[in-house]
Amino acid sequence: MESCNPNSSNEPLSLADRIERMERALTANELAGMLTVSRITIFKLAKSRRIPSFRIGTCVRFDPHSVARWLRRN
Repeated sequence: MESCNPNSSNEPLSLADRIERMERALTANELAGMLTVSRITIFKLAKSRRIPSFRIGTCVRFDPHSVARWLRRN
């Protein structure tokens, strides 16, 4: 019997889909690894507001849903 669940397809998830499934805020190191860019690049993008981010004290964090939307737009 064929499944109607779209998550059961054999197609791999896009990077945006994988990030969106994360259940917690991402660190710059984690996001840099996923996007295959340097940590410094992530910090520069966040500082210039080119990638969505937020601060907790002195720490910069990235909401996975916001980052996924950003990836889909760019």
